[in-house]
Amino acid sequence: MKSFHDIGRKSLGTIYFPLSFILIAGPFWDYSYQIAAAYIILAVADPLASFVGNRKIKTHNYNIAGDIKSIEGSVVMFTATLVLITLVSGFIFIDFDILDTIIAITICSIAITFAESVSSKGSDNLTIPITTFLFIELFNHLNQNNFLNKFLLIIIIIFIFLYYFFRKKHLSLSGFISASFMGTLIVGFGGLDHLIPISIFFISSTILSKLNNHKAIKLESNRNAAQVFANGGLALLLCIVNHFFPNNFLYYSFIAAIAAANSDTWGTEIGKFSKTNPIDIISGKKLDAGESGGVTAIGIVGSLLGSLLISLTGYLFDIDIKYLMMILISGFFASLFDSILGSTFQSRFISKNGLIISESYIKSYYLFTGDKRLNNDAVNFFCTVSSPLFLIIINTIL
Repeated sequence: MKSFHDIGRKSLGTIYFPLSFILIAGPFWDYSYQIAAAYIILAVADPLASFVGNRKIKTHNYNIAGDIKSIEGSVVMFTATLVLITLVSGFIFIDFDILDTIIAITICSIAITFAESVSSKGSDNLTIPITTFLFIELFNHLNQNNFLNKFLLIIIIIFIFLYYFFRKKHLSLSGFISASFMGTLIVGFGGLDHLIPISIFFISSTILSKLNNHKAIKLESNRNAAQVFANGGLALLLCIVNHFFPNNFLYYSFIAAIAAANSDTWGTEIGKFSKTNPIDIISGKKLDAGESGGVTAIGIVGSLLGSLLISLTGYLFDIDIKYLMMILISGFFASLFDSILGSTFQSRFISKNGLIISESYIKSYYLFTGDKRLNNDAVNFFCTVSSPLFLIIINTIL
């Protein structure tokens, strides 16, 4: 069935649907009510919203992540989700008082609606069930640990903080929604020991970009959903997995992933202050400032300091000094790996006249070097993935 986007578009919904079921039902078969609620919402609320969005009446459309959607469809999505969760609340929110139940139902409905709003090409078949499952589990976890009131206060602060950066154009609308979504899950499942490192990364990287000239700020502003998840997606996944399958090393891996993102960002931003041109990390050839794969002496120092800063946050939460050193090294190595990928496999596109080279695809440009599927966001994601892998290798050796 079509979603509520009144457009003809390529959809991967038939792939995303079984994938969502495998990801949820496979590891969490015992969470039967949460799974049932997730697919009831997908089966009922999404088609109802589709029906409203595709009616031959004037709608108020918006576009966040590539698909045109309607405000009317989103309102129906929220309302239908609210009603459905209310109907099954006795099965999924057990031992909640009335006020907490209302709060849980409302926030779950908002989260599911926003998850749908940033979905594209049929990915709502993935985002709706997973978001439903995670937020139901989140509120059960908060209720069991009597953390709901503190959680709400922290989330309000996060929302205000991110909205400020959205208004200052450091985040796009999709980036603002995705960062809010990520922050909510991280503080809910992980607490402050997970929230503080990723907050330090975001704040420090933003401050560094402000210290550069206006052109640099413009290039680094308006982070969208893809960029948010490229830098923090793995950390979010590790936080969630650590909730369901507690293990100290998963937390160390979480810190390592953030250390990699911070190391890479600091290396890039501090490297812009270099008075000499960067050199290619593989060939040693001189490059223009900002080209992928380039490194400078001051940028390498910046990478090391960026990884050090995040590693030190682990000291606040009693991580052994041995693991702090391993996280520091892993994050730094990951930033070097990022530069290697940038030099070898990251896509670059060249203009017809051969005068302009861009990392982003532009219509009428041709692939110049690298793999067209490996853009800067993909390289950043692989950077964060490599850091926990380096951590595992170092831990095995030592």
